Amino acid sequence: MSPHAPGCTSEAIVALVRARITDGEYPAGSPVRDGALAKEFNVSRNTARESLSLLRHAGLLTQEPNRGFFVSTFGIDELKDLYRARRVFEIRAVQESQDATDEAMAAVEASVVRAETAPKNETWADAQEHSVSFHRAIVGLLGSPLLDEFYLNLMARLSTTFSRSPEPGKYHSHWANPHRDILEKMKSGDRQGAEGLLRIHLDDSEASTLDLARSVGEGR
Repeated sequence: MSPHAPGCTSEAIVALVRARITDGEYPAGSPVRDGALAKEFNVSRNTARESLSLLRHAGLLTQEPNRGFFVSTFGIDELKDLYRARRVFEIRAVQESQDATDEAMAAVEASVVRAETAPKNETWADAQEHSVSFHRAIVGLLGSPLLDEFYLNLMARLSTTFSRSPEPGKYHSHWANPHRDILEKMKSGDRQGAEGLLRIHLDDSEASTLDLARSVGEGR
């Protein structure tokens, strides 16, 4: 069903709003209006409000009395916790990658190829998608729809900080080589080597994200 068709479900609206947060279209602190969504997706305001409430429960939005919903902003301690969760999922996925399906491994490789063949002047949203799609595909190696959904929300939270970089495209573009190296280690069966590279990669990513958060005033 088209998201703009009558009868669009709350879950479909949640997925689209979450994607807009991840892509930076809805930046941290910006309002998300239930009335505007109801009109855009041709649903009742109750349906739109239900969708935003689901995103609030997922931690992507906050709700203020008489003001509505806003994209969440995350401080240093919250960002550190998000990276702890990332390590649990992604490292476990690499450790158990021998059990992954061929389709799941192909998704990892496809994400790497897309990043490697992307134009140098790609938009921030494209650079962001390449980075997120690789890590989403890594978690996908576990074959758990529940973890996939949780991870989508986790990365959307982190994206509210990523999008505040003064040069967001450059922020993500330097991750492509580590992605290829991690993939090649997994393909060769060197899961310990892949895990080591992933740990370094996530450590570097966390340090960059925390530095960015402090530079834009989120360092509480």
